[in-house]
Amino acid sequence: MTNLIHISETDLSDFYKDAYGIRPRGVYKEYWTPEDLEAEYHHLSEVCKDNQIMEEAREAQALIDFNKLVEDTIALGAGDVDTAIRWLVQGEGLEMNSYDLEYFFWGHGLSYELQREWGKKYSN
Repeated sequence: MTNLIHISETDLSDFYKDAYGIRPRGVYKEYWTPEDLEAEYHHLSEVCKDNQIMEEAREAQALIDFNKLVEDTIALGAGDVDTAIRWLVQGEGLEMNSYDLEYFFWGHGLSYELQREWGKKYSN
């Protein structure tokens, strides 16, 4: 490998946490060579890219599922999207405020952006 990446043990630990959600336990000791650290950096980079792809696919499916739930609720008599969402939120014992709505949308796996946007849109 050429042009070795200069990364501290702390930065690599942070990157590991980004990739796996937990901190490594003493794996980046002084006996790792610069080449080992660079290889680990590239591996963690690939893991993060794969995680992002999976997260985007999961959020896309969650939106499809949520839209189906809303359509089904409209078919049961809600009449429109706003009423369907209100029924669904209240059916979970939540209020129509931005805090509860963001929690509701999070619970359905929707993206953070939609949680915030719809939380504001549908709050009283």
